[in-house]
Amino acid sequence: MGWAELLQDLVKEGLSSNHRRLVVLVGTDEEKLAKYAAEVLRVFSSIVKEPHGLYMYQPEYPDAQRRMGKFKELVKGVSASIDYKPYKDTDKLLGTTVDFAILDLMNDLKPNDVGRLGGIVRGGGIYIFMVPPLDEWVKQLTKFQQSLLVPQYRPEDVRHFLKVRFWNKLMGMGKALIINVNNDEVIKEPVIGDSQPWKPREVVMPERIRFSKAIYELAKTQDQVEALKAMEVLLERPPRGKKVDVVLIADRGRGKSAIIGLALAALAHRLRKVKGRARFAVTAMNPSNVSTLMEFVIKGLKALNYDVDVSYWGGDVVSVKVGISIFIDYVKPYDMLSEEGRDIVVVDEAAMIPLPVLYGIHERFGRVIYASTIHGYEGAGRGFSLRFLKYLHEDKNTRVIEYELKEPIRYAPNDPVEQWLFDTLLLDAEPAKITEEDYELINRHEFNYLIPDLKEFFLLSEDRLRQFFGIYVQAHYRNEPDDLGMMMDAPHHFIRALTLGNGKIVVSVELAEEGGISDELIDMVVRGLKLPGNIIPDRLIKYWGLTDFAKLRGWRIIRIATHPELQDRGLGTEMLRRIEEEAREKGIDWVGVGFGVNAKLLNFWIRNGYMPVHISPERNPISGEYSVLLVKPISEKARDAAIYANKEFRLRLLNSLQGPFHDMEPDVVRMLLTDWGQALDPNYSPRLTEAQARRLIAYSWGPMTYENTADAITELVKTYYLRKGIDNIALPQYYEETLICKVLQARPWRESAKVLGIRKSTLMLMLREVVKVLIQYYVKYIEIPEYMISVTKSQKRGK
Repeated sequence: MGWAELLQDLVKEGLSSNHRRLVVLVGTDEEKLAKYAAEVLRVFSSIVKEPHGLYMYQPEYPDAQRRMGKFKELVKGVSASIDYKPYKDTDKLLGTTVDFAILDLMNDLKPNDVGRLGGIVRGGGIYIFMVPPLDEWVKQLTKFQQSLLVPQYRPEDVRHFLKVRFWNKLMGMGKALIINVNNDEVIKEPVIGDSQPWKPREVVMPERIRFSKAIYELAKTQDQVEALKAMEVLLERPPRGKKVDVVLIADRGRGKSAIIGLALAALAHRLRKVKGRARFAVTAMNPSNVSTLMEFVIKGLKALNYDVDVSYWGGDVVSVKVGISIFIDYVKPYDMLSEEGRDIVVVDEAAMIPLPVLYGIHERFGRVIYASTIHGYEGAGRGFSLRFLKYLHEDKNTRVIEYELKEPIRYAPNDPVEQWLFDTLLLDAEPAKITEEDYELINRHEFNYLIPDLKEFFLLSEDRLRQFFGIYVQAHYRNEPDDLGMMMDAPHHFIRALTLGNGKIVVSVELAEEGGISDELIDMVVRGLKLPGNIIPDRLIKYWGLTDFAKLRGWRIIRIATHPELQDRGLGTEMLRRIEEEAREKGIDWVGVGFGVNAKLLNFWIRNGYMPVHISPERNPISGEYSVLLVKPISEKARDAAIYANKEFRLRLLNSLQGPFHDMEPDVVRMLLTDWGQALDPNYSPRLTEAQARRLIAYSWGPMTYENTADAITELVKTYYLRKGIDNIALPQYYEETLICKVLQARPWRESAKVLGIRKSTLMLMLREVVKVLIQYYVKYIEIPEYMISVTKSQKRGK
C-alpha cells in the first residue's frame, strides 16, 4: 500500500474516532519536503472539505523561507486556507482551533513551541512535521541549541539528547505515518483499525440553574456544564470575614478558560441586577494567557443581549465593559495586591504565579476563581494543587469548591497525539509513589547521592527520568518543556539526585557550571558585555568589581525540588550537603543560587550558609518578586570574595531601604541583612549631636513624638546594623522587623502596622521600647552631658 492510501485510511480513522493523526516527513531535500507537505495536505483536503490550518516556520532561516515559498506554489490548487506564522507567535495561538498544523522543524526544535501547538488541532485533524534524518539532525545546532551555548563551550560540546528522544518517541507513536522524502520510502506505517468510533456524550442540563439558560447553552461538554454549576456558588456574597473560592483544574484543551469566561458573564449579569454594578478582575502572567477567557466573556455577555465595549493592548483584550455597570479588567498579578473594590477575582493559570502573590490575593478578596492546568506547556499544575490548595483547605474561614474538567473540547478522550505529546515532553511525569517503607528509610537516613551518566539517564532510564522530572512538574511552581530541553542539551548543565536506599528519587537538582572566565572576556564584561550563562560572576564583576571571582569555578543551582509528599523533612538540606561535598572534592570554588525572593525560600538558603551577594533593584513586573543571588564559598579565595560582596550588598541594601526597596517585606530584609559575623563598619559610632541625643531621650522616656525624632532614631538604627556582628546585642526578630519597616523604610504608621500584622498603638509602644534598648546599649558612644544620662537613669527607675 502506498503512503497516500495509508494516509487516507489514517485520516478517515481519525475522523471516525475524533482523534488527531501525525505525519512525519523526513529528509534534507527542500523541494521534496515542500512537495510532500503539499501532497499530504491535498489528500487531507480531499477528505476534510475546505480545512483551515497553520504553517509554522523560522523566518530568519533562508532555507525555511525557500521551503515555505515552494509549498505556497504547490498548494495553490488545494481548497484549504492557511495562515503562515513564525514560531515566535506560538503563545498568541493558544486557544485557537485549526484542522491541520504544519510544523517545519528543520531549523529548530523548541520544546515550548511543540507543547503550545500540540493542543490546537481539532479531532479528525492532522499534524505534519518536517524533520531531518536523525544522523543528520544530530550534526547541526537548532536555534534552541544555539541559545544554550556559553563562552566556556564550543558548538561541538552541545548535547543532542532532546532530538534523539523526540525521534524515538515519533518512531514509537502508533498513529504516525513517517515518510523518507529523499528516497520516497515509508519508514514507519501507522497502526490502523484498532480505534473505536466516537459517540459524543449527550450534554444534560441541571434541573435547577441560577445562571441564565443562554449561558448554559454555550457549554460544549457535560464537564463544562458541571463547572458552571459549581461557580454558581459565587452568586452568594460570603459573610463578613468568610471567603468562597472555586478551584478549576484541567489538562490543556478542556475548555477551562472558556467556561470561566461564560461564568463571569453570568455572574456580572446577576450582580448588576442585584447591586447595580459588577466589577471583576482577571489576572494571569500575561494578557495573552486570558485571551480565550475574555473572548468567552464577550460571547456570554452578547448572549445576554448586552452591547459590549472592548479595550485591547498589543492585540490582547484587557478590558470588557458594559456602560457604567459592568467592568471586567485584566490586572497584572502583583498589581492585584493593591487592587480594591473587586466583587470577584479570577486567577488564570494560577500554577505560573508565585505563591506569595497567590497568598496575597486570597487574603485580599472574598470571592476568587483559581484555574490551573495540570499537564500542559505551563506545567506545574499539580504543584499548585498540592501546595496552594493545601493552604486554602487549612484556612477555616474559606469554603473551597473544587472541580476537575476531564473531557477534551477539541477532540475525543485518549487522543494519541496528546498522549504522545505528554509522553515526549514529560508533561504527565509523576514522582515515585511513597510508601510506609519509604518513610522508614528516610527516618534511618538511608540515602544515596546519584551522579548519573547523562546519556544513559536521559535516553535509557525512562522510569528514573520520569521520577526525576515528575518532582519538578509537581513541586516547582514554574516549569515548562524548555526546561527539559535545556537540561538535556545545554553543555554547562548537569543533574544530581538524592535517592532512597531502594532507588526512588526524592530530590531533583539541576546545576550549571559558571566561572573559569578568561581575562579577555572579563575585560569585555567590565566594559558592559553581558556574560551568557554566567549570572553570578557577571553580577559580581559589574556591581562589586570582583574580576578575579570570575576566574574561579562555581556551580549555580538552577532548580532544587523535593518530592511534594516529603517536604520539610530535611531532604533539601541533605542534598545541599552532598552537592557541597562533591564540589569540594572536585576543586569547585563556590556553589550559588538565584531566585525570586520570599521569606520561606530565603530562610532555607540562609540557614544552609548561603550569603546574599546581589539583588535586582526592581520587582519583576509580573511576579512581583525581587531576584536575589546567594553564594556559599567552598575555597578560601571564594570565601574572601563572598564576604566582600556580601558586605557591599548589605551596605547597599541598608542605604536603599527608603529608595528602591521601600516596599520589600521586612522579614526578607531582616534575613538579607544577616551579618555572618562580619560587621559592616566595626568602628562606627552614632553620629548624633547633643540636640539629637536630647530628642532621643525625650522620645523614649518623655513626650517627644517619633516624627520629631526620626532623624536621630534612624542614625541609632543604622548604627545597630553597621556594627552588627561584633556587638553583644541581638534584637528579637519582631523588634528588628519593626525597625526595618517603620524606621529604615520610613513607611506610614498605618501601612507599617498592617505589614507587621499589629495594631498601630502596639507598634508605637514597641518602637519606643526598642529605641530605649538601643539607647541603653549605644549610650556609651553618645557624647552628652552627665546630667542627661542621670535624668535618663532616674526616668528609667521611675518607669
